[in-house]
Amino acid sequence: MFRKIRKMPPSPVPEVTKELILQKTGCKQLSDVEKLDLSDLGLEKIDGDLFSRMSNLQDLNLSRNKLAAFPEDLGLHKLHTLDVSDNHLRSFLSLSQFQELTQVNIQDNPYTAADREQLTFLLPRLESVDGETIQDTHRQYLKRVFGTSLEEKVEALWENQYRKQFRTSQSAGVQRLLQDQFIQTAKQKIQAGPASMVQLRDWRIETIAGKLVAEQDLNIVKGEASMSSKRSHDDDSTTNGGSSDVVAPSKKLRSVTFKDDAAEDISQTVSSRNGRVRIEILPKTLGTTLANRPVRKPVTKRGSSAITVCSKESTADYEPSHILQCHSLKNNRDDMKTMVWKCVFEPDPDNTDKSTSIVATCGGESVCLLDCRTGKIVQKFTQPKEEFFCVTWMTIPLDGKSEKMTNILVVGGKRGKIYLIHPQQNIWYAEHEAHRRDMCSMVVHPDQPAWMYTGSYDKTIRLWDISPPKLPNYECRIRKLAEWSPPSIPLHMLLFPDRNLLLAACRSGCFGFMLNHKEDDWKKTYTTEFTFPKVKKCSEDGQEVETEFMDNMTLISSEVIASKLVGHGCIYLWNLPETLKRGAKMKVKGPKSLKVQPVAQLEWSKTFIDYIYFKMWPGYDVLVCGDDVGNTWMYDVSKFLTRKYPEDTPVPPAQKLFWPDCTWNGTRLSRESDEDEVLTVDSPSSSLSETKLPSVNDVAISSSGDYIVGVTDCNLVFVWRKNKAAV
Repeated sequence: MFRKIRKMPPSPVPEVTKELILQKTGCKQLSDVEKLDLSDLGLEKIDGDLFSRMSNLQDLNLSRNKLAAFPEDLGLHKLHTLDVSDNHLRSFLSLSQFQELTQVNIQDNPYTAADREQLTFLLPRLESVDGETIQDTHRQYLKRVFGTSLEEKVEALWENQYRKQFRTSQSAGVQRLLQDQFIQTAKQKIQAGPASMVQLRDWRIETIAGKLVAEQDLNIVKGEASMSSKRSHDDDSTTNGGSSDVVAPSKKLRSVTFKDDAAEDISQTVSSRNGRVRIEILPKTLGTTLANRPVRKPVTKRGSSAITVCSKESTADYEPSHILQCHSLKNNRDDMKTMVWKCVFEPDPDNTDKSTSIVATCGGESVCLLDCRTGKIVQKFTQPKEEFFCVTWMTIPLDGKSEKMTNILVVGGKRGKIYLIHPQQNIWYAEHEAHRRDMCSMVVHPDQPAWMYTGSYDKTIRLWDISPPKLPNYECRIRKLAEWSPPSIPLHMLLFPDRNLLLAACRSGCFGFMLNHKEDDWKKTYTTEFTFPKVKKCSEDGQEVETEFMDNMTLISSEVIASKLVGHGCIYLWNLPETLKRGAKMKVKGPKSLKVQPVAQLEWSKTFIDYIYFKMWPGYDVLVCGDDVGNTWMYDVSKFLTRKYPEDTPVPPAQKLFWPDCTWNGTRLSRESDEDEVLTVDSPSSSLSETKLPSVNDVAISSSGDYIVGVTDCNLVFVWRKNKAAV
């Protein structure tokens, strides 16, 4: 026989009363309670009215209970320590009411890693979770990825696809469906953070979407007038910091304003002299591509805006492949004023002598990664109220331990900050105050991949040691190792470790500094000035040109340097060892002045426009440079790699890629003839015309030579693709 076991009745749950609290704390009234321990009581709920009366409570222990939820609006504004470990809590969103919390213990609850990140994001003063200290870099990363950046992406989707539909819908049921569709679309299309934080991303998307919908409901109730999502942006040439005799990079606008009256059209056409090209329109959050693949038979389409690209027959080696508008402020498709400043191909992390098909571009508030094979923006990073001027790549071991190398994107701009991005994980993980004013140049040490040199409008060059990010929180240390003081703004730098030389191209010329800052005789000021031939010319407005203004230089070999001075109408090639040899016998106190004797002068534009950069084709002897009227110049410099004596005559370009003729929305942008260097814009609705082409601010060429990318001062990024038939 089996004896039936009788179950004991459950112990009654103690009720938390005023008397119990006062008994445990020894206080006379609830408002005097500062520390309270209610652990191990089997509590299943909390009396919100009772707790709200403890206005001075600072330390609360509710561990080892059976709480499944936490009441909101308790009014405990001074609470800084909370222990809710070993309960049944599945959500911690209600803890956001305690904005003064510095320590919280939530272990032994059925929660996920995303819940921990939620607390870090929601509680600005939180110092530790479950006894683990929260790093400032991790908090900044969460704020960056899931804060303003994510808000902008969700808001852009709302403005472009759902706001108008929601506003015009009359049924509350339709509005609810639209809201659900909006949230689901945002979760599918918007990327933020690694896959491990997808729950945090989804929660943030739901929160942001709910606020946008609630604001729209409020606006409808108030009868607010509809606002267009296409906002205009005025030019801003001011810089942060005090007044100075110079301003940050800012050119006179040479672009035309394109109007898009057919925003709902999905496809458009691009034609060339060799046939018709069909193109696609990328989502507004990414940009617009104007050329995709060739189609033999021309196809016209009535009632839609047309974009026409015509290539020059004289440059058969390359053909226009894509033109994108991807740096628009607030994703405004009418924005043709934002200047895109720099572009650089991503190095192959396994072989940095080669590049991938991905190119990074920076300008305005954003940094874009473009895949030249498809013409699509694969990633875009945005920092509101920033203006990015420079971008480069660092190839370093992830976590500082692994033998596997990874690429880190480094950008800088108007705020004088260094921003670090790990595109592989879609993480913008660190920023650092590097300068007081605009950052305009940066270069990585050739032998120390974690050393970054930055130049700024505060007239300093600084060396930074940037440690590899420590996983999983991407903790990073950035410390300054050295500083130099050039006489004017450093716009570009070259490093020669074997010669202990740092070369800086500045607004007032070219200067050399001692590179080895560890030596006792290391000096912050320049030790050598390199002087170039004087050019006495006047600019187009009649003012005297600054003939010593050097805005760019690059190495074409270990000995020969290419330099460009504003207003000289050429690119100088000069031999560094030969120039230094002439100054070796000079015995002078203070900086030496060495006269440069160019070995060649490459023919170039006669423009006075500054900040036009050039680059070498990696592994080949080709120099590539843009100009002020949309052209791309290509020079064969192979015979000058070790040249010591000057060339008698100016060297013409081996090829010249002319800016493609374009038509946008019925407005044609074309040259008056093949010989003209001037753009003519004829609008069907106006007799007025513009006569200026965009300036190509920077160019980059892939290691294979298959792609040439240029960025302009009118928010356009273009891609030339090697014509395989011409090879």
